[in-house]
Amino acid sequence: MRLTRRNFLTKITVGVAGLTVARDFSWAQAKGKLGYMRIVDNAAMFMAMEKGFFKAEGLELETVPMAGGAVIVQGVTSGDLQFGWSNVISLYQAHVEGFDFKLIAGGATNARGSNETHAIVVGKDSPIKSAKDLEGKTVAVNTLNNIVHLMALAWVDKNGGNASKIKFVEIPFPQMEPALVAGKVDAISVQEPFAAVAARRPETRVLSNPWGDVLPRFLIASWFASEKWLQKNKETGQAFVRAINRGVDAIRADKDGARAAMIKWAGLNPDFAGKIGLPLFEKGINEKDVQVTMDLTYKYKMISRPLKAKDVLSDLARKA
Repeated sequence: MRLTRRNFLTKITVGVAGLTVARDFSWAQAKGKLGYMRIVDNAAMFMAMEKGFFKAEGLELETVPMAGGAVIVQGVTSGDLQFGWSNVISLYQAHVEGFDFKLIAGGATNARGSNETHAIVVGKDSPIKSAKDLEGKTVAVNTLNNIVHLMALAWVDKNGGNASKIKFVEIPFPQMEPALVAGKVDAISVQEPFAAVAARRPETRVLSNPWGDVLPRFLIASWFASEKWLQKNKETGQAFVRAINRGVDAIRADKDGARAAMIKWAGLNPDFAGKIGLPLFEKGINEKDVQVTMDLTYKYKMISRPLKAKDVLSDLARKA
């Protein structure tokens, strides 16, 4: 179901239940809330917290772990969160419906070959050997009409199959591999770190790393805020971006520290911390890395009109 302003706003009440309303928030007090996910893609934030970069920039942030980008988006909309993390497709959908979210800092980029973060996995003895073999089968994605679903559709169609003949069902990432092994689905489209776990099971095998096959590189997700809020709190937004960018530098300079931060903040099994595929962590945002997924999102009718990358990029975002 396509996101509309009506159903989006309806979800806000449920999605942010229990959060303290912060519409009267004042950055003179140097306090605020940040919505994030317990995934390795948020490593720059993890390092910024561990190294004290936010405090060094004059910010005291309460970090709020949340289930997914959709709930985080709702929190930023309501004013309960000042900053949030979301996959880019949710931001495109929200923008088309009139919300003023803007990407403010580099996030996680998938790059073909070197930084693959996704896999389509099937049973070890499955007859599925190609994209076309998925026709008539049931494939699990974490959320319908979002980035995982989008890239699975594009990969099947690019590689000789007809994605319209596949039944896609929603299953959270942690539950995908058990569902596959139990025979409840024929294939799973799964993100790291769960992809690494599933790929190493004796009962499963990797069919494809579809994301890099579809696009050489693209921005998966990033940090965002309300443009209206940013206009009133520009210095705070700039401080946040500086802290995140320092986190990116720290990942590159201290790989052991970054691994420890991912284990702590994302709850990784230490045995898998060095085996999972990581995205590129970049300080800037390349418009081409945004435009390619915008065009795909429109092609597969997950947004009702085409967009330009500049429509969702804040002036605070460093251009790559």
